[in-house]
Amino acid sequence: MNFIHHNGYHIKLMMAAVEHKPVMRNLMQFYLYDTSEYNGKDPDKHGVFDYPYFDHYWTAQGREEEGRLPILIQINDSLVGFAFLNNFSLTIPRTPTTRNLADIFILRKWRRKSIGKVIVKEIFDSYPGEWEVKQERENTNAQQFWRNVIHEYTNGGYKEVMLQDERWDGPVQSFDNNGRL
Repeated sequence: MNFIHHNGYHIKLMMAAVEHKPVMRNLMQFYLYDTSEYNGKDPDKHGVFDYPYFDHYWTAQGREEEGRLPILIQINDSLVGFAFLNNFSLTIPRTPTTRNLADIFILRKWRRKSIGKVIVKEIFDSYPGEWEVKQERENTNAQQFWRNVIHEYTNGGYKEVMLQDERWDGPVQSFDNNGRL
């Protein structure tokens, strides 16, 4: 569990245990709704958006082999979001220290307060390795956020490629923070 104090806010990042799955699933619906604007996905016939590997974040295989880590984010004891990490990569070799910030979500109320940047930097610092972060081509706000945060975090020491294939359509940034910490 990590605690961050930022501009009078008390931010807590905690590993989401299995008992947090229902909360994470609920927050995931807000995230998937937000991203549907860019990826064009619709909910199923029950009005629920699907996240195919959600349950894998709480399995032994998911954690041990796929590096899946579900992180719950709280501010001043209120639930505000989550982050999902894994070790899948589109542009860098997969190793024991490969890290992918697969998904991160902060409720709209808490955006544009530099809280997301502080949270992301704490996550990067907590997990040294070769990182990859990707954004959908249409999500220019996310692209701007990530380019700024990663540039600041790495002092410009990162790579970016634009992918357009069956795996991904959009920019992918990568960097190594092993020597930074």
